[in-house]
Amino acid sequence: LNRLSYTYSSSSYWTMSPVGFTASQAAAIEFSAHSTGTAGYISVTDSNGVRAVINLKADVEIESGIGTQNDPYVIKTTS
Repeated sequence: LNRLSYTYSSSSYWTMSPVGFTASQAAAIEFSAHSTGTAGYISVTDSNGVRAVINLKADVEIESGIGTQNDPYVIKTTS
């Protein structure tokens, strides 16, 4: 496991991307990232964490940082 990655967590969490809907549970199905480093999908009726998400334009560049708490990404700004 890459414990320096921003995706690393000691618990599973949902992403912002829905997969579908399950009629049997009357619930949405969301993509999820697991503490094992794998991805999957799970019903929103299950216990998972949530992470904040931001969307950046495709041409945004990282000026510095590796994306950890102690060395966060710094985004290059244009004037």
